Amino acid sequence: MKCTPTLTWENRWVVVLGAALLLLPQAAFGVVPVVKTVPWVATNVSIPHDTYAAAVITLKGTTNQQAANFQFNWDFGDGSAHAIGTVTNQFDVEATHTYVGAVGTIWTAQLTITDTNTSESASTGYKVEMRDNNLTSNVNVAIDEGLWYLHKTMHRYTGGPFDLGDWFSGCAGFACQATWGLTATNIQAFEVNGHLEGGPSSDPYTDDVARGLKALFANMQTFGISSFTVTGGCASPPCTINPDGNGNGIATRIASGNPNYETGMIIDAVVASGTPGALAVTGPVGVTGKTYKDVTQDMVDQYEFCVVRNNTGGGWRYGCPDGVGDGSVSQWAAIGIIAAQRGFGVVVDPILIAWNKVWVANSQDSASGEFGYVNASPVWGPYATTPSGMVQMAMDQIGRGNTQWDKAESFIRDNFGNTPTDNTTSIKAYYYGMFSFTKSMLLHDPGGVLTPITLLQSQTAGVNPIDWYSAEVSKGAPTDGVARWLVSQQNPTGYWYNTTEVFTSQQWPFSTGFAVIMLRRTVFTACITDLVGKGTPSGRAAARIDLTWTAVTGADHYIALRSSTSGGPYAPVGTSTVPAYSDRTGLVNGKTYYYVMQPATTTGGAICQSNEAAVTIPAQGR
Repeated sequence: MKCTPTLTWENRWVVVLGAALLLLPQAAFGVVPVVKTVPWVATNVSIPHDTYAAAVITLKGTTNQQAANFQFNWDFGDGSAHAIGTVTNQFDVEATHTYVGAVGTIWTAQLTITDTNTSESASTGYKVEMRDNNLTSNVNVAIDEGLWYLHKTMHRYTGGPFDLGDWFSGCAGFACQATWGLTATNIQAFEVNGHLEGGPSSDPYTDDVARGLKALFANMQTFGISSFTVTGGCASPPCTINPDGNGNGIATRIASGNPNYETGMIIDAVVASGTPGALAVTGPVGVTGKTYKDVTQDMVDQYEFCVVRNNTGGGWRYGCPDGVGDGSVSQWAAIGIIAAQRGFGVVVDPILIAWNKVWVANSQDSASGEFGYVNASPVWGPYATTPSGMVQMAMDQIGRGNTQWDKAESFIRDNFGNTPTDNTTSIKAYYYGMFSFTKSMLLHDPGGVLTPITLLQSQTAGVNPIDWYSAEVSKGAPTDGVARWLVSQQNPTGYWYNTTEVFTSQQWPFSTGFAVIMLRRTVFTACITDLVGKGTPSGRAAARIDLTWTAVTGADHYIALRSSTSGGPYAPVGTSTVPAYSDRTGLVNGKTYYYVMQPATTTGGAICQSNEAAVTIPAQGR
């Protein structure tokens, strides 16, 4: 039997009231806005952003609403007047401010978004800490402002069911260009600072990286490959190179006019995700549905297949293959291959490495140590091509103690203080070359042992070593290092635009991404930046030092290295599979020890090197 409920007077009133409410304008109910602020550390919002005396910093926020009825209110947390305005761009809700206070003071700013039609609102915090005005805080603020500039200028759009983004087209600013290598470089700038595709949804940069990676995969192309022979690289030439590391018969590259330039940058961005098992959800057949590691293997395969095959040796130029190598293009092959091997464990035919050594020898001036363009002549200046040769040597596991490396390093050191007027006279005037130089210092890998270089040295009498990254004229150094120079060159609105590179303006838009990556002093992934330790003196038990750090995405284990002097050389003392390690080997009360940590992959290859932690064991037990 079907039962029909009886409507009482009260029930009828509820029905009438409900119907009346449905007739009201829906906007009257409003939607509570979603408010996000940019964290300094993506996975720990309690760690504040840096500021320092007289610094003008940007407080950075986003929301999911933009219209005339949405108002933002930045409360700076220091009692000063609020910054209030209309949300005209949901991806850019910012305010600039200069904090005044003692070093160590922490402020919690608050961003509130209000729908003025309904009074619905939401808020979230933004922590800032006053730091000493020194190189560390200056670099942190520069990185913070640079990433925000990249975020603001990103072009966002949809492609099918996916949210995409790039700096390729539809982008306005000084970090935009119709090359996919630029988008990859900008993505990597976020990734090496810990902002990843799989990061917390509360981090606005998580969406930027996810969009950018999808856009890169969507613009890849594949082609068939097979084995071939070259005239060197083995004991009995001709030598056969098998460029198909995973046996699928295809190579992958970015679809652009200069894929040999740009694909290395794409590899860096994909490896910097730290997720070799992630699946590509965009792209052509042969890319979609494959793991990031497999796609990266196919990109390395394209470099192997496209290597120059004549008797000048294994370099790269524009074609696939080309008739002669190019010292400029070859750096990107090396940078990409190093990242793929060390970060994702991809397969590279050892004959390719031996074949590249032939090119490296043929493209270096044996007297001066500088490298050239299509031969030993640098053509427009040696400050791109010499770092290119050095990063190729890092790929080939050639380092200090080898004449080729030592002469190249001496050349750079001897000229490191040159006035940075243009790219023909100084490496500091040439971000393209300085970027590759930075990579070569951090990727220095003689004999397969990662040994990053801190002090750039020369064999020339009277030329002293210099900290290539941290040197400061204001602290008595003969010239500024990379960090102080880059900080001094940043535009107040957050970008870099290196117009001293006079050969071509095409490289200028790369300046911001390059600068952020160089300032972070990392290679192709976010590395450990918070290694700290505590010493316990000997008593009933042996003295020990306990080290802790934040885990690194993609690391299988960690190699602990120790030195008795700051800056090394360091020797390995043990390994750990967790972000903590205790050293009990030969420690003495009252002494200071210096540690670095190297995250490593399942194949044992070190990915990068952490900050140095200086730990003193107390002289006496308590």
